Amino acid sequence: MIIRALLVLAAAWLPLQVAAQPAAPAPPPAAVVPGAPATDTPAQPTPRDDKETIEASTKWLALLDSGKTGAAWDVGSPYLKSVVTREKWIDGITSVRKPFGAFVKRTPTKFARSHSMPGAPDGDYSIIEFDTEFANGKRASEHIIWMLGEREVWSVSGYFIR
Repeated sequence: MIIRALLVLAAAWLPLQVAAQPAAPAPPPAAVVPGAPATDTPAQPTPRDDKETIEASTKWLALLDSGKTGAAWDVGSPYLKSVVTREKWIDGITSVRKPFGAFVKRTPTKFARSHSMPGAPDGDYSIIEFDTEFANGKRASEHIIWMLGEREVWSVSGYFIR
C-alpha cells in the first residue's frame, strides 16, 4: 500500500495507515502550531489547529516540490534523523517522487491526532493527508506526520506518498 521504496522511517513506519483513522479522542498536545513553542490549548483540536498544521505542512512540502529534500530533512524531528540518514532521505525521496513529475496542486483531505504510532515512541502526533496532482497527470496521497518534541516544538517525523 505505502510505497516501500521510500523507507522514510524504516520498516516500523511502513504499515501505518493514518488516512483511515479518525481524530484521536484523547486530548491534543500542548502546542498546536508545528515548529512553534507550546501554549495552553482547548481540550480538543480546533479548526484553527488543523489550519495551522496544514499551512505548516504545505510549507514543508514546498521544500520537496522545489527539490530541497536535504533542507526538508534538516528541519525534521530528532526522531526522523535517528532512523534515516540525510543521504538516504535525499535518495529515497528523490527516487520515489521522480515518477510523479512536477507538482501541480495539493488539497488537504484528512487531519488526525494520535498518541502512538507503530514502531515509534509514544508521544503526540498530528497526521495530515493531502491529495496531490502532478504535471504528468498522476495523483498521489501524501501523508505528513508531525511529532511534538523537546521544548514542546512540533517537527516532521515522517512523510509517505502512495
